[in-house]
Amino acid sequence: MVNGQVDKRMEREDLNLIINAIDSGRCLAFLGAGACTPFKNNRGEEIPGLPTGSQLARILADKCRYSNGHPDDLLKVAEYFVYTCSGSREDLEKIVRAEIQKPCQPRPIHTVLAQLEKIKIIMTSNYDTLMEEELRQYGRRLVSNIYKRGSSTAAHFNHSPLLEEDEVVLHKMHGTVEDPESIVITESDYIYYLANLNDKDRGMPEYFRKTWIPFCTLLFLGYSLGDWNFRVIWEGVLSGYAAANLKKSAYALVRNPSHQQKTFWTRRNIDVFDQDLNEFAKQLAEHFNLEIPQLGITKRTQGVKS
Repeated sequence: MVNGQVDKRMEREDLNLIINAIDSGRCLAFLGAGACTPFKNNRGEEIPGLPTGSQLARILADKCRYSNGHPDDLLKVAEYFVYTCSGSREDLEKIVRAEIQKPCQPRPIHTVLAQLEKIKIIMTSNYDTLMEEELRQYGRRLVSNIYKRGSSTAAHFNHSPLLEEDEVVLHKMHGTVEDPESIVITESDYIYYLANLNDKDRGMPEYFRKTWIPFCTLLFLGYSLGDWNFRVIWEGVLSGYAAANLKKSAYALVRNPSHQQKTFWTRRNIDVFDQDLNEFAKQLAEHFNLEIPQLGITKRTQGVKS
């Protein structure tokens, strides 16, 4: 909790905390599905996005005539699709791949993160490749690590913690659409992932859990505070800090979070700010002198802010 406040909009002093963390080189960004939603470009045109978890759940629910609970629950709908309706994991993967690989351009937040060379580690639960595309577009030297569902060597990744100036490590926590078998999507997948998160062979690599996360300010972008991606990260990675009464610097930018959600997560040492990701991207672009072509924002040639 910050200054006893729970119900918070993002103020300039809050933005400065994040900017300072980025400047320190110790800001780790978590990227969720909300980072891929539609936005309006500088001409006022609506640019389509990729489906959120709830939207993907409804697509699957329609295809399997789901009637076993709320159709927005991706984990349960995907589980039902595989084990009750289709009987085929390949059918599920084919649909997910078709939806995630629809034409879609990187969002402003991808563009800004790709240019911020002081952000060295990005972790995402998204299956798409928008972040990779934008990192390559801006000449970042990309080291990619993809979690492989069910692999007995999923955690066998290591890399030097001393990263070069243009280097960035991207960890795809729940697999990638480029390898559909890797994706974590059903309820059983999530249970397995969480149960093995700290396993030295099957879990999240220690490079992230022990080398980076304990020493970084964590920045959650595009997560719904109620979804399982966020809960898994909390239970598997961050809950130990709360149990030990240790303050961990962590911020979540969420559009219109409920008071209950903000109260719940603030008590768990994650400061929640009501902030649109496109507006946040613009604020970072202004401060760090970055471009966002999608919004018609170009770099200044002089008078750069410090």
